[in-house]
Amino acid sequence: MKRVSLCLMGLVWAVACFAIMAARDTVPTTTLVPGQAGYEEYSPLHDTYQLWGWNILRYYYFLYVHYFAEYPWVVRVAYMVIIFCCLAFLVLLVAMCVNVYLRRRNRKRLAKIREKYLEPLKDVCYAEVENLPTEEIKRRIGYEERKWKKWEMRLWSQVFIEVSVFTNTMNPNLTNIQRVMRLVGFVDYVERQLIYGKNRDKVKLLQTVRLTNMRLPNSIVARLVNDKSLPLRKAARLYHMVASKENPYDFFEEDTTRVPVFTTWDMMELHEIFSRINEANRPTPRFVPILQKIENPEFRAFLMCETAWWGTDSEVRYLMRYFDDDNFTVRRAAFACMGIRKFAEAEKPMQDVFYKQTENQRRTILRACLAIGSWRNVPFFVEAYNSSTADFTRRTALRCLWASGAQGHAAFHRLLAKANPEDKVLFDHVECELINHDAL
Repeated sequence: MKRVSLCLMGLVWAVACFAIMAARDTVPTTTLVPGQAGYEEYSPLHDTYQLWGWNILRYYYFLYVHYFAEYPWVVRVAYMVIIFCCLAFLVLLVAMCVNVYLRRRNRKRLAKIREKYLEPLKDVCYAEVENLPTEEIKRRIGYEERKWKKWEMRLWSQVFIEVSVFTNTMNPNLTNIQRVMRLVGFVDYVERQLIYGKNRDKVKLLQTVRLTNMRLPNSIVARLVNDKSLPLRKAARLYHMVASKENPYDFFEEDTTRVPVFTTWDMMELHEIFSRINEANRPTPRFVPILQKIENPEFRAFLMCETAWWGTDSEVRYLMRYFDDDNFTVRRAAFACMGIRKFAEAEKPMQDVFYKQTENQRRTILRACLAIGSWRNVPFFVEAYNSSTADFTRRTALRCLWASGAQGHAAFHRLLAKANPEDKVLFDHVECELINHDAL
């Protein structure tokens, strides 16, 4: 394909060059000289007439038409292709130069801002006094009053996100960084863009606001959480969960047909939000009512895992009723949750339903029992090895035995002594540290 493309390009170039040379040899050229009102052309009688405005474009159009009127369409098309490629190349070259210039400019200005303000901003965040006056903050960071442009404000957003890493921005008493953002003018910039900006920019700004825990007016948030744009609506609702205290999880209680579909990235963001809320000692949502209302099995499985991470013991105990759920995705998530929480009460119920599960579900139960880490599971792992028909499941049971301490090693070697030559491959797989992984 590459050779064919090069040959075609060479052919087009040769045809175009031939057309240009032929035009030069057969068609006389006309000299245009600048005049007062536009251009002046000398006619064959040495008289002059003036061109201006749209007449100049019309002149070149008719000139082009008459130049190639006697040539075949192949020459005219080739010439048009060359002209189009030249113009496109010029446009792309200008666009690339502008892009490189903007990137270098932004990189240099960001480096200057970070060099001058990043470390002082960290000191302000680490300050023992949480409510420093604005003038004191201005003195500590050495801030110089100026009006920042929009592209500079976007650079400040990166700095504020980097500063927020060094402090718990979920702390409601943390006002120093909020006052810095207001001092710089970043708060006014964000509010103005969330009202008049593009939806794509609004989503990015809401993510920045959520990471820095900036406080937005309720009027702006109330409009964004019901916006017709799905990405913007989801970003606003994620921010609402972080900022609101009265009813932060109310959108989970909406009609399930109106709740937006959460992608894998959205679920990752939700997990990060719940972790930040937990670090700030704020209450996480009550997951059981939400689980009863959500119909999407993937999102329900995700919320079940979040229950295992952040829920109470009673909520995790509630998940045990999903061991017999009709949906296999939900059922598998229920088994995995017990391993995430290391919920010892679920050992016996999981082992009781082990016999009526698929091989995939059985492996999940084995991994959950291994995560709980009870020595009582060694006989269960042996039974799982003897009763399973899939080599993958049997190897998972052997992995669990191998990772269960001295008793597990002893049971592992007893099974190895009784194994036939074909099954010894499974034992070799587990004993090899390089490939002893459940995904291999």
